[in-house]
Amino acid sequence: MQTPKAVSPAISHGMDSVGRGGGTYSLDDLFRLAAEAQRHEVVRARLFARTEQELSTAAKVILDTFPDLPGVACCFFRAAPGQARKLRFTLSGSCTVHSCPSGGWLLKTSDRTTYWIPLPPMLRRVDTRLRILSEAAAPLTGLDSSPLGAAIDVEVHEGAHLDCAVWCLPPDAGQILEALESPRVIELQGTFMWGSHTTLRGPADVYRYLVHGFVYENRFEWRHKWKICAENEAYALYITLHGLQLATGKQLYALLKRQLLCAAISRQSQDGGWYHGEWSDFMESHYRLHNGGLLLLEAAFEEQRDATVEASLRTAAAYTARHADTTDLGLWFLHDSLEEDVELLLKSGSKLTPSRLLGKSPGTKLILNTHLDSIVALDRYRELTGDDRYADQIASARESTRALLALRPAEWLYRLVYWAVGLTLLPPTEAQRLPLPLRAARRIVREHLLPRLHRIKQRFPRMVMPRGLIDRHLSMPHYDVNYQTVNLMDLLRLRRRFPQEDLAPVIEGAISAVTDTGLLRSWMETRQRQGLGYWIEALYHLCTLESDLVYRRYLAEAILVAEDIELGLPPSLLGTNPEAVKPRDRIPCPSPADSRIRVANLSCSGKREILAVNCSGVGIALAWEGDVAGLEWKAAHGQLITKDASALTVPARSWVLGVDGRP
Repeated sequence: MQTPKAVSPAISHGMDSVGRGGGTYSLDDLFRLAAEAQRHEVVRARLFARTEQELSTAAKVILDTFPDLPGVACCFFRAAPGQARKLRFTLSGSCTVHSCPSGGWLLKTSDRTTYWIPLPPMLRRVDTRLRILSEAAAPLTGLDSSPLGAAIDVEVHEGAHLDCAVWCLPPDAGQILEALESPRVIELQGTFMWGSHTTLRGPADVYRYLVHGFVYENRFEWRHKWKICAENEAYALYITLHGLQLATGKQLYALLKRQLLCAAISRQSQDGGWYHGEWSDFMESHYRLHNGGLLLLEAAFEEQRDATVEASLRTAAAYTARHADTTDLGLWFLHDSLEEDVELLLKSGSKLTPSRLLGKSPGTKLILNTHLDSIVALDRYRELTGDDRYADQIASARESTRALLALRPAEWLYRLVYWAVGLTLLPPTEAQRLPLPLRAARRIVREHLLPRLHRIKQRFPRMVMPRGLIDRHLSMPHYDVNYQTVNLMDLLRLRRRFPQEDLAPVIEGAISAVTDTGLLRSWMETRQRQGLGYWIEALYHLCTLESDLVYRRYLAEAILVAEDIELGLPPSLLGTNPEAVKPRDRIPCPSPADSRIRVANLSCSGKREILAVNCSGVGIALAWEGDVAGLEWKAAHGQLITKDASALTVPARSWVLGVDGRP
């Protein structure tokens, strides 16, 4: 990227009043300079545009703007690493600083322009592949304010980038400012993020994930301790914001959605893919994460047709379709790009033993959840665009799914093996009460059988096990039962898209494996976020597919656990999962007046259904920030209580179900 020949006098570098190697940056000029950098435009669509601008070699600015909202913009500022120093950020004219109820701070100037800073400036170390190696809040060392202006001094450590995101809201953006200053209860309640399994709380938290223009998982990868960009996290954010937009009617969420869409398209490679480098320096693509970007584009395209989005969507779908293997069972969609090069796969640290199991290529891991996700994402592309060029691949992939799920070799052996595996699924408190021989057996299973389980599966290939457990893969030397609910969720998504598939026995067994064993209790005791978070997501799909009251009970009980461990509820519970609810059928999720009430919006096919769960230890009168008229309320046992929600009290640690009382 070229460096501009001239820099505004309001931006200085080198020796100055702030300290050696420091600099002063005017917020007014940062927005103006980036907006004027048309030759550095990254992407432009009907509803958003992005430019990048380097300020000498000391800093870089990314600016997101919105053509229909002049003056409204978000600036990502990043100071380059260097010596330890102090930076100063200034605003001209009188300015007042306010804590923002939606998170962060509001800087209100005398000309009625408002700047929203969602998070404090952050110090980050970032490698050449844009992975975050460390991060911490930057120390604020000074704050000056006078009728002539305001200044904030920030200390930057040696070798660290300084990052800060700032929104500029002009005087005529009063609706956005009002939205930030008056959040409803539902806007600040926790949401479980599909990628990182972390919890988002409020609009400001978006910028824990949206870092310098790209969406990251809000966690450090367990092996290398770095944060990676992840489009499935962007999709989770998008569905969350879409639900809140429908629930509140606030323009703020439409803007944040546009920015996420802009971030995803800006990071997409020319070949249509997104690359992540989660496991290696080869910058491999993880296709589950890539599919998150594809699903995000599909959701946005369904809302509003746009040529830029459509072009990005078309290349993303082609990228998914290209990365598949041909097996004896049919087409199999891959999990990551390393599977296509065994040498790179092994250099990345993978423990895969290459094999030709079921006629697959040596590096193919036969990972079930990504295969199912690819089928759903590609067929949704066909549905939305009318482009059926991948129909034969989808049909073959469905055939391989049916064939693999039907395999039942060595039943007696697997019954014995998975009885032993069941010992490892017991909750810790129950395992401690086992007789000594069984405790010893449990330890042997964990230390010796589970690491060798793949050898049995390669000799007798099978995915669906006795007692309803579904393995994640057939080729890797590790066992991860936490994917049980991910597999269940993806099977339910496949069933929704292809109701003619006979998946009921596998799905029912998978549910029983969670509810009728010690697995769910084990997740509860160990506060296992992935298994519990996707259990709630799977139950959402069950409740919107089936009318059985027992699934509502499972969901209510899971919500209680999620609140106890501050997990948050998956985005789908806001009622805007685009796979489950068509745009014309989406019904706003009501906001409870009391934050101790959590709500699952199960409305589907135009019929309202609201599950309200009291997560506290006392009864709470059911009250709403809005209208919920027309619902009939039933108790946990299914009997009608009242048609008047204002007269209803939800007992402690219990729930009620509101269903459409209209004919």
